[in-house]
Amino acid sequence: MKKRFLAILAVVICIMSAVTFVLSYFAAKGSIEQLVLERANTRLSIIVQGFSSIANDIDIYSYIVFPHESISIKKGALSVFQYGTSRLDENSPRVKKIETRKGDYDFVLYVDLDAEVSGYIAPFRQIIAITVVLYAVIFAASGIIFINTVVGPISSLAASMAKITSQNLRERIPVPKKKDEIGQLVRTFNSMLDEIEGTYTRLKTFVDDMTHDIVTPVQILEGYRQLIERHGKNEKIIDEYLDVSKVQLFRLKEMTSSLKAAFLVEKRRRVEFADASEITSRNVAYYRELYPTIHFDASIEKSVRLPIEAMDLERIENILIDNAVKHGGEGGRIEILLKRNELVVRDFGRGIAEPALAFERSKRAEDSEKHTEGAGIGLSIVKRFSEEYGFTLELESRPGAGASFILRFPERT
Repeated sequence: MKKRFLAILAVVICIMSAVTFVLSYFAAKGSIEQLVLERANTRLSIIVQGFSSIANDIDIYSYIVFPHESISIKKGALSVFQYGTSRLDENSPRVKKIETRKGDYDFVLYVDLDAEVSGYIAPFRQIIAITVVLYAVIFAASGIIFINTVVGPISSLAASMAKITSQNLRERIPVPKKKDEIGQLVRTFNSMLDEIEGTYTRLKTFVDDMTHDIVTPVQILEGYRQLIERHGKNEKIIDEYLDVSKVQLFRLKEMTSSLKAAFLVEKRRRVEFADASEITSRNVAYYRELYPTIHFDASIEKSVRLPIEAMDLERIENILIDNAVKHGGEGGRIEILLKRNELVVRDFGRGIAEPALAFERSKRAEDSEKHTEGAGIGLSIVKRFSEEYGFTLELESRPGAGASFILRFPERT
């Protein structure tokens, strides 16, 4: 784009220089021609005055510019005086004829206008050429400065846009110091990139979270399937499996429906109160069936309602219990405590070495390949829920002593 503008600038400068030179040349030539004719008329008037007056003794020869002029004085058909150059073609269209009459005498002055003008216009031609070149240089410098000021940021904008991909949304254009339209354009573009990056990050987080949450219902259904395979067609287990299937399939259906909201810039939460006692009791029963070698010690108060959507509370409990199972190990013990405005999930496994980094997605993602799918993002989902619903999230842990996750919800008003 910049090269194209420079090429256009060069063409414009050439055309303007040529037009300026031609117009200036002909304007100067016209002025010089007028000056030459005025001087010729003046000299002819002096010759006529001196020739007609006996008292005036003038030298006619001194008033004729040889070899570009000639003069003829006639009385009727008789030639009285003739002086000039034989090389002057008096019938040529380039020769200007100046006539006057006084008394019985006819005075005719022939002037070779082109020859006269060429002697004067040569220095003017040089002055015009130098002036045109000087203005062309000034115009070219101004044009280059303008192109660099206007086209430079636009080219940078285009180059930055070409670099932007889903893997490189942090690319930004340096904002010019000048507060002009280009700077405003760059700031607007950077702001648009900020919004796109934020939206993309939220969508990616949402998809990762949904992928993580889908694992739990699948694991529950798979666990009951394995129970049926081990114990045969036990009616009690089959009835439990059908009941669990209805709930988990409903959860999967809700997750699928919520994918439609993935393209919203912000997810607005409705303040609802979930039946925490019923949800926690159901989750404990599921996990007891899934992991018979692990002892689940549950203390659940009745009629506890928490200010959160039921589906989100179930997601939080599944994440925390899954985390406790993974860190508690086979044959371990997990405590689940639910009371007014508080939920506690505690395991007695290997613990967490750096509790401050447990909820950071980028830090825990490094361990995701070492554990089951989703191990790196589950706690970050709980952290995000705490920010959305306003409950506090605490982690008490030290290596070899297990970990306790404590959720405290605001008091109901």
